[in-house]
Amino acid sequence: GNGCSNIRQSNWYGIIHDKLIEKNIPCICKDFPDPLHARRDRWVPFMRSVAEEASPDDPSNVILVGHSSGAQATLRYTELYPIHGAVLVSATYSDLGDAHERMSGYYPQGDTNPYLFQDMLTNCKREHWYQFHSDDDPFIPLYEAEKIRDGLGLTSTYNMLTRRSHFFDYFDELETVIDVLIAEE
Repeated sequence: GNGCSNIRQSNWYGIIHDKLIEKNIPCICKDFPDPLHARRDRWVPFMRSVAEEASPDDPSNVILVGHSSGAQATLRYTELYPIHGAVLVSATYSDLGDAHERMSGYYPQGDTNPYLFQDMLTNCKREHWYQFHSDDDPFIPLYEAEKIRDGLGLTSTYNMLTRRSHFFDYFDELETVIDVLIAEE
């Protein structure tokens, strides 16, 4: 997410990385370019280069886990490229009126820059999308997460958890859904 310059020591990112590596599940947890502004034109190409480097024969054989701005990058990545699975944590539909967020380039602005939900679903099966949101997220109102949920048509893979704030701390449910995605063909 925004402002994370040492990704493995930020929030829960390093914890989930280490847990997956302990299970012999390949996992990449790299610092992103432009961490303060999280611009789409930098993050999405970076994500693609990491996927191609990690799996040159099949860069679609990835599960993306995106938190906050990373969730936005995951949405926009899947408009362009196929993936095996996606986990969105604290995703928002709009820039919430924040000029800094607007400049990142992820969010619809009136009739321009719409989310291409059908392309996302073409590139990742609906049952391979998971979304987490908290009832007390101080940054992302519930209705914002619900607009993403509804755009993707999620039902059983949408997870509203209580008292998790903006998911700054590790949560076991994340590892569980990654395990489910890995087991699915």
